[in-house]
Amino acid sequence: MSDDRFLLVTASMGAGHDQVAAELARRFEATGAHAQVVDLLSVLPWRIGTMISGGYARMLRYAPWLYEGIYSTFMAPRRGPRPTPAPLVRLAARRLAPILAETDPTCVVSTFHLAGQTVGHLRNTGRLGAPSVVAVTEVVPHQMWLARGTDLYCCLYPSIADAVTARTGTAAIAPGPVVDPRFLRAPGPEPGRTALGLAPGEDAVLISTGSWGVGDPVEIVATLARIERVRPVVLCGNNTRLRERVASVPGALALGWRDDVPELLAAAAVVVDNAGGSMCMEAFASRVPVVGHRPIPGHGGPVVRALADDGLVRYAADDTALTAAVEALRQPGPERDALVRRAGSVFAEDPGVAITRWLRASVAH
Repeated sequence: MSDDRFLLVTASMGAGHDQVAAELARRFEATGAHAQVVDLLSVLPWRIGTMISGGYARMLRYAPWLYEGIYSTFMAPRRGPRPTPAPLVRLAARRLAPILAETDPTCVVSTFHLAGQTVGHLRNTGRLGAPSVVAVTEVVPHQMWLARGTDLYCCLYPSIADAVTARTGTAAIAPGPVVDPRFLRAPGPEPGRTALGLAPGEDAVLISTGSWGVGDPVEIVATLARIERVRPVVLCGNNTRLRERVASVPGALALGWRDDVPELLAAAAVVVDNAGGSMCMEAFASRVPVVGHRPIPGHGGPVVRALADDGLVRYAADDTALTAAVEALRQPGPERDALVRRAGSVFAEDPGVAITRWLRASVAH
């Protein structure tokens, strides 16, 4: 039995940050440690957390230009001093401090940038004695990820860790993404093919829109539906209106929130992704090639371009390039094999093990 007590601080901004926190907690507990997850947005008073998550979702759906402006002005990576604690961070810190006192963690791991800012502020002001680890879930960490008071950054792969250390002077490790192990042990294609109703010789192309159903995949679906023996399948998350729009396109399959995504990915020939988030990492784990296309505003463009520059996804700038990419990657061949191999190589180590090892080494010193 381990004496380690981990508090994982997430924020329900979509499903990805919560999934990382829950999976890390499961891995810590598998080693005998105690782990507890808290949603920072639920800690905030006056329904502020609900307003933040709801406002962000509405911006991405209905006013993407507004989020693009916010990202460019306040969040885009740049040299210079890291952000100082904002009033929201100080408010969140006051609400989180009693939880820290009650749980008495030996390590706090944040899986969202506001959480990292809050925990780092408590660390800097002497109200947290335990180390603060920020699990960076983005390929291009923006300014808000680089929290003062952080002791360690846990990144997706080495070039990200190197960039974070260069910008902050803080240690960073790169064990790989945190995904549900079901994706790393993907089943054969038949269960997923049956669930999708694929005909013999028909290939499924999964189009990711995240848990909120962000982006406008209707034109993407129409483009892919014109490719012979391709069935475009859109994962619409919780966006009922998007699901209805996609379902109106002949040849398309529109799905809501699903619990069998590992099986669906195992049956997919290609994934079309717009953000480089959790679905992209799950495709890497499932050894399915990814095409980056029509990235969402804000962080989506820099992330998709960085993944393409690192040789982990193929970028398609327009519909013609999308068709060519899907045609090239849907069948076995050297390009598909190389892309899948490079993407799979980011899973270097269990991040839970890597964080625990760092924690014990830091305590020993």
